Amino acid sequence: MNELQIVNLEHSDITTWDFDGLKEELSRALSVYKTTVYTDDTIKMAKDDKAKLAKAKKIVEDQRKAFKAKCMEPYDAIEPQVKELVAMIEEQRVAIDDVVKDYTDRQKAEKEAKIKAFYDKKAHVLGDLAEPLFEKLLDQKWLSASSGNKYQEELQIKISETLSDVRTILAMESPFVETVLEKYVSTLSLDEAKAKNEELIAAANKAGLGQQTAKIVASAPVKEQTIDTENGILVKMYGKKRQITQVMDFAKTLGVKIEIQ
Repeated sequence: MNELQIVNLEHSDITTWDFDGLKEELSRALSVYKTTVYTDDTIKMAKDDKAKLAKAKKIVEDQRKAFKAKCMEPYDAIEPQVKELVAMIEEQRVAIDDVVKDYTDRQKAEKEAKIKAFYDKKAHVLGDLAEPLFEKLLDQKWLSASSGNKYQEELQIKISETLSDVRTILAMESPFVETVLEKYVSTLSLDEAKAKNEELIAAANKAGLGQQTAKIVASAPVKEQTIDTENGILVKMYGKKRQITQVMDFAKTLGVKIEIQ
């Protein structure tokens, strides 16, 4: 096939190209390739045509890149000077930002301490759960200086709702109440706490312990004590992560102290 005429533009100025004319000419030339059927006998012609198209593409791309580089010359010359100005401005902006950030952090810390003092007065109804629940109930928007004392009403509502959830969990009389409460504290979700209780009961039943045995175990007082490493028992467990988690949760209800190394 004839060589594409576009190759004649290799050394011409791209700004002088008649793009509409070139597009029309190229469409006619390419239509010939589109309708050509290549066979094993004409594979040499196929390779030649492929080379011609690759050459035409390279010429167009090289001209585009050369024109782009020429257009970028004025920008490339001024860019370093502009970046130097920006760096000077940014250095001072960051320095001032550090001052503002330090002030903001101190203001937030003071506001959080004020909220915590209010919380401690109101959250005694939550008992031992009050301390671990504070971070969960704390709303970051309350730390804003513009929020004023709005936190008091909202926090009181949260405490009341949390107390209601805790009472609901205690009313379940679950043999795994401590683990269920831990789940609630970590998620602040009554639904997830209930799901955890159901999971533990199902695991206990599957292990043949049954509700009655579980309740007997739960009725025994659990006391914190230091494990004697010399008299302690080393237990290795092998199973899926879910299975190991269930065993550990149940062990907690027995007062077993677990150390993961």
